[in-house]
Amino acid sequence: MSNALKKTLSILIVMILLFFAEAHAFGAQVEKPDVTAGGAIVYCQNTGEVVYSKNMNKKIAPYSVTKLMTVLLAVQNLPLDKEVTISHTAASQKEASMNLKAGEVLTVKDLIYGALLPSGNDAAYALGEAVSGNMKDFVKLMNKTAVNIGCENTQFNNPNGMKQKGHYTSAYDMMLITKTALSNDVIRKAAGSTSYTVKKTNKSKERNLKTHLSFLKDKDSGVYGGKTGYWDANNCSIALGYQNDGLELFIVVLGDTAEERTNDVEKLIRYACAKVEGVKVIGKDKEKGKVRIKHGEKTSVEAYTAETGYAYLPKEASKSLVATQTVMRSDIEAPVKSGTVAGKLEIYVGDELVNEVDLIIKEDIETGWFTSYLGISNLAAVLIGIFIVVAAVAYVWISAARARARRRKRRLRQQKVMEIALEEMRREQEHKERDWRF
Repeated sequence: MSNALKKTLSILIVMILLFFAEAHAFGAQVEKPDVTAGGAIVYCQNTGEVVYSKNMNKKIAPYSVTKLMTVLLAVQNLPLDKEVTISHTAASQKEASMNLKAGEVLTVKDLIYGALLPSGNDAAYALGEAVSGNMKDFVKLMNKTAVNIGCENTQFNNPNGMKQKGHYTSAYDMMLITKTALSNDVIRKAAGSTSYTVKKTNKSKERNLKTHLSFLKDKDSGVYGGKTGYWDANNCSIALGYQNDGLELFIVVLGDTAEERTNDVEKLIRYACAKVEGVKVIGKDKEKGKVRIKHGEKTSVEAYTAETGYAYLPKEASKSLVATQTVMRSDIEAPVKSGTVAGKLEIYVGDELVNEVDLIIKEDIETGWFTSYLGISNLAAVLIGIFIVVAAVAYVWISAARARARRRKRRLRQQKVMEIALEEMRREQEHKERDWRF
């Protein structure tokens, strides 16, 4: 084979290998989903990056997702227990409502849940009036706050998302608002509740409010809170917070259909979970130290990780920044069932807490004997008892042996004295006998 032919074959082989390597790499990439929504975004809080976007800066009507801004301003400006008297205008708001009556008195907390769960347009309007005194000033505050948050394609004209010309936002801007709102503990709890009871008021019987956010009914969805928006079957929106295995996402879908909204969200979650790479910090069922059990048959047992723990790093971050800290509970008291959470394994990236893994007990612990109140387990109590018995027996045996030894010494001394006395008597007898001879 000539050198020229050898070189040609070598080049062809290299090209074929490179082709298949590139094809494999391309095939390994996560395919970007196709969603029906007019605008959408997935933002990863861990890495600080936009994982997915579609027309994320396009101006689209948000509908009731608007209420996240309204409740944010309510929490920032009003005490939760402040009583609000419902105005005639608020009570007459159309479409979704919590059936408020003019002159009815409710707390700010009641109205927050009323705005988020059943998406009460009347509740949102009442909150706006309570914050600013009139709707014109409240809308100004909404838009000023949007600018302060970083929104560039948002303009609000009402507090509840009712369809109105000039009332719009973008997927990116609504993500910023959602992230800010759900970072507030009060809103996060309300937006993640499936139901809420409003007690009897001066004009209404007790109300039981139910959420419109179907994701909350599935404990494995990863969605911990958010808000839906609906005008008709072809004009829907949704804004969500998602957290699972330490991965935290904010998802916004605007201009979607009622039929595809849920499917689009599920597609985006699957895509983001596959796209964002996590560092496995610790596996499931790993020992992470002992936890103390008060009054238990065992006073301390091993705690194990309940699940795999991950950390999600920004692209520029090093894995060396990942650290863990074990925090055990100090209030566990017997009896204890297997699966009881005994503490947390905190996962940090630098100084920031990014994930927590439950540490669980993997055995049943019954209440111990009275010694457990002294911090002594049943096994330790048995061992101590055995030691005490053995020590007592040994003490008695040694004492008896010493007594026998003392008696033996005393007999020997007495015998020696007797022998000495007999010897003296014998000598005296011999001396007398010698004296008789002379």
